[in-house]
Amino acid sequence: MRLVFSIFSVTLCLLWSVTASRGQNLRQTAASDSCMIEASMAFNLHDTQKATELCRKALEFNSKNDAAYYMLAKIAIGEGDYLQAEKQLREAAQIDSANYYYMATLGAIYLQNNDITSAIKLHESLIKNFPTKPDSYVALINLYTPRGQSDKALELADKLEKAIGPNEQSTMARFKVYTSRREHQKAIDVLAKADEITPNQMYETYIADLYAGLGKDSSALVYYSKALENDPDYIPALYGKMETFRRYKNYPLYLAYLKSFLSNRYTGADIKKEHLEEVLKDPVFYQQYRNEMAECIEEYAASAPADSAVAISSAIMLSRYGEFQKAGKVLDGILKYYPEDPYIRRNMMSFLYSTENWERLESFSDSTMTLFPDQAPDLFQFKAFAELNLKKFNAAIQTLLSQEKAVKKLRDTSTLLQIYSLVGDMYHSKNDDKTAFKYYDKALKIDPKNPGVLNNYAWYLATGSTDKIPDRKTLQKALSMSKAAVENSSGEWHYLDTYAWVLFLNGNVEEAKKYMQQAVAYGGSDDSGILTRYSDILTSVKEYDLALMYYKKALLKAAESGDQAEVDKISARIEKTTALQQNEKGN
Repeated sequence: MRLVFSIFSVTLCLLWSVTASRGQNLRQTAASDSCMIEASMAFNLHDTQKATELCRKALEFNSKNDAAYYMLAKIAIGEGDYLQAEKQLREAAQIDSANYYYMATLGAIYLQNNDITSAIKLHESLIKNFPTKPDSYVALINLYTPRGQSDKALELADKLEKAIGPNEQSTMARFKVYTSRREHQKAIDVLAKADEITPNQMYETYIADLYAGLGKDSSALVYYSKALENDPDYIPALYGKMETFRRYKNYPLYLAYLKSFLSNRYTGADIKKEHLEEVLKDPVFYQQYRNEMAECIEEYAASAPADSAVAISSAIMLSRYGEFQKAGKVLDGILKYYPEDPYIRRNMMSFLYSTENWERLESFSDSTMTLFPDQAPDLFQFKAFAELNLKKFNAAIQTLLSQEKAVKKLRDTSTLLQIYSLVGDMYHSKNDDKTAFKYYDKALKIDPKNPGVLNNYAWYLATGSTDKIPDRKTLQKALSMSKAAVENSSGEWHYLDTYAWVLFLNGNVEEAKKYMQQAVAYGGSDDSGILTRYSDILTSVKEYDLALMYYKKALLKAAESGDQAEVDKISARIEKTTALQQNEKGN
């Protein structure tokens, strides 16, 4: 009796132990699954760190939780760590080898890690186990075709069609194989046959593209048109047809389709911009269809009225070809959407500066600096240039010097140098050379070899505010500065002009003549002042014929600019030189 009781007790203990173990396992599995629910929520909210921690915790509760390994693999893929992704997918697939998605994703990772052998082996296994899933067929076909195993690719396409019936994947597989073999007619026949059964704009566009590549544009147009009949918004067909007309040089039809292409809401802005910029590289075409192209650019801007990138690129293209009014209209349009966007406002300021709209630039830059006071050190120059060109010299000086401390704090020596240089120029414009030279000296302390500052300083020293020639010491200082400006530049004509004139004032006429010739040759031939000074030098060495020729050119340039005072001054010189020439001949 005691023995029976003992055996019964042992049995009871064993049963309790098994039941307790099962209960514990169920609790751990439930806790693991709960972690995965939270991990999925974190993953969907892009909190991958939290999702990773929860997946690790889920595996602590249940080391066989394949979903945790799969999510860790997806996180690794998102981070570009494909070796880690492969490791996690292997774990998931080992637990549940019947899960198609685990295996298919692992196959894609093998490809990413360039493990072609494993990828092929896995996809062959998937086709065997999941014969109606097309992804593995396509993956294998894409592996076989570029490796010269096109017969295997065609066999797989046939096998897929037997498994699921006529389908796009097997049709496109055959098409790609035949095109890779340059068997163009077979490639066309494959798509044409499939298109007869199920009309498909993609098939029709591929046929058209192939015809276009073979130079059979008329056949290409037939299939592009057929594709657009099926779907008027199908971008590949629209683009193909448009480009075919451009190759034909049938520009009116090309432009009609270009407008449709640009206004199409399904077309990406980057593709539109890229095409427009390519077309605009042809200046002959643009000049012939200037108005139509401007309308097309406006269409591009109107297709995405709230897209600042589109608006700015449109304005740049319109400005590049002189359509400033239309460019300004586009920028004004985008400002209505983003009136306080610093990037858009900066682009507007650049536009107003380039179009010399000084009055609006003055007010617009002022309001922008008020909106973004922390960006004032980057923006104040727009306002200063506007005030300078409006001859508001005191206001411009105040604007520039208002940022002196901020620029010093930023240690931006380049901007500080520009401040001092511009302030010097403006004080000269106010006939206050003493203060102007003070600021030029400040600028040269920052950069003693700056050619712009040296050139202006030298010119104002040599010419002053009156017609009186400066003393010898001042002229020598100007000569040293202008020579340094020429030596530290790349032969700019205005630096050569200054150096030549200072040489002339110092009495070195032959050197002055040589450098002034260079100034005229390197770009100064459109400047009436340079032409006049060159003529003065020529007159001084009695080269009257040449001097009169350049005086007359200078007179023409001055008349074109509408500067009557300059016209009168040059006319007086012509009379004087003519008299000298006649007197020379009389003697």
